[in-house]
Amino acid sequence: MKKKAALALVLALVMTGCGGGSRDSSSQAPAAENRTEEETQQAADSKADDTADEASGDVLTIEFFQQKTNEGPQKGYQEIIDHFNEENPDIRIEMNTVPDAGTVLTSRISSGDIPVIFSDYPTQVQFRQKVANGYVQDLSDQEFLNNVNEAALEMTRQEDGKYYALPYSHNYMGVYYNIDIFEENGVEVPSTWDEFIQVCEKLKAAGITPMGLHGKDPGRVGHMFQCAVITWAPNGVEIIEDAVAGEAKLEGNEEFINVFEKMKILFDYSNEDALALSDTACYENFVNGQYAMCITGSYSRGTLMASNPDIRLGVFGLPSDTKESTKTLAGIDAAICVSASATDEEKAAAYRFLDYLSKTENAQIFCNYDGAPSCINGVVSDDEGVAPMLDLIAAGQTHDWMASTISNNVVTDLYNVVQGFWADKDVDAVLKNMDASIAVTSAE
Repeated sequence: MKKKAALALVLALVMTGCGGGSRDSSSQAPAAENRTEEETQQAADSKADDTADEASGDVLTIEFFQQKTNEGPQKGYQEIIDHFNEENPDIRIEMNTVPDAGTVLTSRISSGDIPVIFSDYPTQVQFRQKVANGYVQDLSDQEFLNNVNEAALEMTRQEDGKYYALPYSHNYMGVYYNIDIFEENGVEVPSTWDEFIQVCEKLKAAGITPMGLHGKDPGRVGHMFQCAVITWAPNGVEIIEDAVAGEAKLEGNEEFINVFEKMKILFDYSNEDALALSDTACYENFVNGQYAMCITGSYSRGTLMASNPDIRLGVFGLPSDTKESTKTLAGIDAAICVSASATDEEKAAAYRFLDYLSKTENAQIFCNYDGAPSCINGVVSDDEGVAPMLDLIAAGQTHDWMASTISNNVVTDLYNVVQGFWADKDVDAVLKNMDASIAVTSAE
């Protein structure tokens, strides 16, 4: 049976390369109404054989372990998977999404249980380590990479000059806002910190909570922290790098003092239960009009829209002191990889799925659900509200995530330290604690 499955897969690949995947009705079996009794019986026998083949294992089942737990991207992936499985009856892709997916993936890789297909973050230090250790398949010669925007693809180039992932979407952190609330209160999208505070003041005076924040999950706190560092500390990431190397301290650093002083001001305009509130509850409150704005990532847009399809959403970069100095946290988000330890048969099936993902029409499905800018050529966003963010990205006013140059262990521990600041709001204490955290985690 295994030989039969392999042969079927090879034939399918050949047919695809030769245009054999065409749905021209002239090459199909006779329509049901035109079949003879013998043809009808043959069709029934064929269907029975197909069912028997599937039951006996001739359908190759491939796990797709993906790390995005938000509703939007999961729905996008699943719709594409459903279409792929229908069009490729010899392969069945099964998506697997679990809590704390990054930790689970690392554990599975360490134990040799690597998913055949998995999503990862190819600009991060940890990913480069996976590549160096031989866990990730080189995709450089795969034609589907030609469907990727060149700038996005170059962001994923590894130290050996090769490509080990299919970049699928960009991510960003920004300020989502309710367009209707802004218009009803006569406020415009701010481009500087002073303008931002003026917007908050006007909304607060109107009895509206300007900002919805969620601090229950240290990971989400960390995302906002990274966004704040990129915006309000021009050299912040590099200063942390120096601290990791033992060449700098955060305590007393003016840039980081500025970050946390501004963060304290944000708390003055936010919901009182920010520290205890989950992201899900915060998003629900936001889309139902309890807050005018919410700082979150592109990963949440699909969830926000699913919670209230009628909301008019906009998003802009968290403002710095000037429009010119404003940067946004942005990088490669969804990126799809193949296990280097997969069998040749599994790799061939995985390549077919990645090729399918890379088609413009399928990447458009994902973009429509996820809302993040796509890395695939030809995909467009019909969401006018995201224009200010896209303009910022197009202008190159971005900075990659900390984990692109700093160990993920260091970054993750800083998230927990910053979460403590949400409780006591002590700037001196949080900087001392960050130094202590870096000293411990960088020595591990």
